[in-house]
Amino acid sequence: MTNTADNRVVPLFSIAKEAWELESPKHRRRSIIQEFALNTSTHGLPGIARSQSKHNCIFWTVSFFIFTGVMTYFVTQSIKNYFEYPTQTSVSIFVERSQVFPAVTFCNYSPARYDHLIEPFLNYTNSINATNTNDTTTFTVEQVVLLRDFLQVQSNT
Repeated sequence: MTNTADNRVVPLFSIAKEAWELESPKHRRRSIIQEFALNTSTHGLPGIARSQSKHNCIFWTVSFFIFTGVMTYFVTQSIKNYFEYPTQTSVSIFVERSQVFPAVTFCNYSPARYDHLIEPFLNYTNSINATNTNDTTTFTVEQVVLLRDFLQVQSNT
């Protein structure tokens, strides 16, 4: 038996021998850098990568490095100024006419009204012979001490 199948095999895709060979590392590195330069958002690098003539490439390279230097200068100056902590303080005294102080009323949150509290309190102090006064406008020191006892008695009854 002879092998006749070998004569009938037709290559569907012809691949050149050069395509099977690996790219040199230098060519790979250059194509990666060129692809990055074409797709980056950094201004100037796509101009260098797209340039067809040496003059155009030199123009974009010089422009890129000049403006990178200008940017570096301004960033360095800004950082230097930040770390110097420059401050400016100026104090001025202006004498103006006096301001009218607004009337302020402090509201008492106590539920006990003075006019309802003083008469029973005086009756309480008189019943225990603590005072012998009918003055309802001022409190003595002794009456202030007794006020706590009076409020406790009132809350318990």
